[in-house]
Amino acid sequence: MNRVLFLFLDGVGLGADDPATNPFARARMPNLKEMLDGHRLLADLPAFSTERVSFVPTDACLSVAGMPQSASGQAAILTGINVPRRIGKHWGPKPNAEIKTLLQEDNLFKRLRNQGCSVRLANAYPPVFLQRIESGRRALSAIQLAVEAAGVNLCTEADLRDGRAFAADFTGEAWRSQLDFEDTPVLSPDEAGRGLVHAAHEHRLLFFDHWLTDVVGHRGSMDEAVALLERLDVALGGILSAWRTDGGLLFITSDHGNLEDKSTRRHTRNPVPLLILGKGHRQGAAQIADLGDITPALLAYLAR
Repeated sequence: MNRVLFLFLDGVGLGADDPATNPFARARMPNLKEMLDGHRLLADLPAFSTERVSFVPTDACLSVAGMPQSASGQAAILTGINVPRRIGKHWGPKPNAEIKTLLQEDNLFKRLRNQGCSVRLANAYPPVFLQRIESGRRALSAIQLAVEAAGVNLCTEADLRDGRAFAADFTGEAWRSQLDFEDTPVLSPDEAGRGLVHAAHEHRLLFFDHWLTDVVGHRGSMDEAVALLERLDVALGGILSAWRTDGGLLFITSDHGNLEDKSTRRHTRNPVPLLILGKGHRQGAAQIADLGDITPALLAYLAR
């Protein structure tokens, strides 16, 4: 049975080979470099495939002027629709009424659920976050809205404790240092990566939203960006060490550029990376040129 582990890196584009502005040109990321056949994740890297992995620079602008945004980009990924063109603009960070309607009508999670498949958003959300959603004081992201539209509950503290869901920082340290939990699990990034692979065995689609890349792109320093990427690379190492190439596909992509250019705190119009690892990766990569191609390619793979 084909399965997908989808590692979503919010706000990651392909930037210049300039350590002064691009943390990807500065960070030590040996696991990503090995995955990329010795290359770094930079703008001059062309599409390629090896026996193990395919890489595609992916269009996030979708032939629409202006800066790509989270809600419209994520909705394009999850619906297979050119959402910015459909609504006449890029939009974010949270979905407007038009984007909400598109996600509620049809999305990757909902399509798979309707086929009887198990799907999960693997992020654990603390009680205060869920309370704010319930009260209407916080709006859902496009990803969260798509999951809700599929009739799937967001994961909770209990899921974090049971290893069924994971903290946004991989380790869970922020649950203790920022949310004042005293005994929630703390993992190494490597353990979290391995845990994601183990959890993926229980679902046709397991999706993890690493939104901290976008937050640090907007607000963080270069040193914070480098530290974040190096922690991400350790988590990726855990994923790769536990991954079996015949166990499904690992998808890694983003919705828009941001983190790769620390000369600005705004989004960029850079292409975003798409990496596909696993049996059948070449066939999937051949179908993808922009964000709207991702869900059709995933559904075709999962139908095989």
